[in-house]
Amino acid sequence: MFESVAQWLQSLFASTEPKGRSTYRSAHTNTPAQFANRSAVQKTARVDGQQARRPHNNNKARKPPSPNNGRTRILFYDKGKPHYGFTNFSPHPILYKRKRYPTSEHLFQAMKFIDHRPDIAERIRTCSDKPSVAFAEAHKFQTSVRPDWMTVNIQKMDEVLWHKFTQHASLKAELLATGNAELVEDSNKDSFWGVGADHRGRNELGKALERLRASLLQGDKKYRI
Repeated sequence: MFESVAQWLQSLFASTEPKGRSTYRSAHTNTPAQFANRSAVQKTARVDGQQARRPHNNNKARKPPSPNNGRTRILFYDKGKPHYGFTNFSPHPILYKRKRYPTSEHLFQAMKFIDHRPDIAERIRTCSDKPSVAFAEAHKFQTSVRPDWMTVNIQKMDEVLWHKFTQHASLKAELLATGNAELVEDSNKDSFWGVGADHRGRNELGKALERLRASLLQGDKKYRI
C-alpha cells in the first residue's frame, strides 16, 4: 500500500513513462507534490475571483513639476533688447502734477523727497535727461529721504509705473501683450527690484509690472496725472 496519494501518483508516472525520458522529466517538470503546492499558492493569490496585482511602487521617482507652473518667463533689462521699455531707464517722459519728468527713474527718485523736500525733488527732475544722473543725484541726499521710504517704496513704484504706461499707448499695448507671463528684471546688480547675480532676488519691479497689467485689464483708474 502507498502511504499517500502523492506516492501513488509518483509511482504511476514512473511506470507509464517511456525509458530514456525519466532524467529529462525530473529536471524540467514538477513532481505531483510540487504541482499540488503550486496550485495552493495560485489559489491564495486570487482575491474575489481576480488575480492579485503587484503592489504599487511608491518609491518610484516622480517627474519634477514644470517651473513657474507652466508660465512663460519674459526677461528684460538690457538696452537694445526686447522690452527695454519695461525698465525705469527707458526714454519715456512722464507728466506728473503738471511737471515733466524725463524718465520714470527721475520720478521715482523724486518721490523720496517730493512731499517734505520739494527743492531736492525739483533738482532731481531737472539735473539731466539721463536716468543714471538722476539716480546719482538722489543718492547725494540720502540722509534727507523720507523716513518711511522703505515701507512705501513699492507703492510709489506702482504709482510711477501707472503714469508711465497709461501715458504711452505703445508701452501699454506691449505690456498687455505679455498675457500671463512672469515678468523678470534680469539685473545682476539689483536683488530687490531685480533678481540679482544669483537669480534669487525679489524681482519687485517685475511683480509691480504684473500688478499693473492686471489693473489695466480690469480698467482701473488709480491715479491722477
